Amino acid sequence: MSKIQEALRKIQGSRTSREGEAGKDVDAEDTTVVARLVDHVADDDTIDTNKHILHLDQEALRDAGLMAPEYHAELLANQYRDIKRPLIAHAFGKRATRVERGNLIMVTSAIAGEGKTFTSINLALSMARERDHSVLLVDADVAKPHISQMFAANHEPGLLDILEHGDHDLESTILPTDAEGLSVLPAGKPRASAAELLASDAMERIVTQLSTTSSGRIVIFDSPPLLQTSEAKILARLSGQIAMVVRAERTPRDVVEA
Repeated sequence: MSKIQEALRKIQGSRTSREGEAGKDVDAEDTTVVARLVDHVADDDTIDTNKHILHLDQEALRDAGLMAPEYHAELLANQYRDIKRPLIAHAFGKRATRVERGNLIMVTSAIAGEGKTFTSINLALSMARERDHSVLLVDADVAKPHISQMFAANHEPGLLDILEHGDHDLESTILPTDAEGLSVLPAGKPRASAAELLASDAMERIVTQLSTTSSGRIVIFDSPPLLQTSEAKILARLSGQIAMVVRAERTPRDVVEA
């Protein structure tokens, strides 16, 4: 019996016992109980009252330059549809060659300031609209965890905590958002040993778990810049596909080639 079914059974039993009380209106109270329960139900039909839902504040993201202005929203949506189609096709073998670990997609750039976090967020939102897939956005830019900050999850346990301690269950550390189909794995507490943790056997196990736990899940890693950190090179070896962001007419050609 699911948690919801069990709760409804208890409510019905409570209602029966109180039906004899004259003038007692229990419907409003019962509905409130069900609404509170449904608010905490995850995809696996369990209730975890310790896991809160992250709010996607689009205005805050626009102010931070991480979402396009509303008058560009339709144009941007069409552009990200074009970007996501081949990535999804190769991730799941949909009329394209299936890539090993293709559902693990790293979004990076050569240097900072090219728009990789902008792309990570908007690509994740676009993919989350797919009917057959869910998206996990991983804040793997552990030195500058912008995604964790923008989702107000920078004080939550995250990737680095799991890697170092191993006492956090991976799936319970993943936080749902109020954008349907999108969840977030925060970066976790900053550590000087971040590069070593990402290069550890534990990271290999986590990546394997992320890629196989849900058949329709797409995992997007917001990565550090390739030429400025060692962590990005580690993530590149673990990912099945890499989307490299280049800022038009700004990024030098020799930097892109490097």
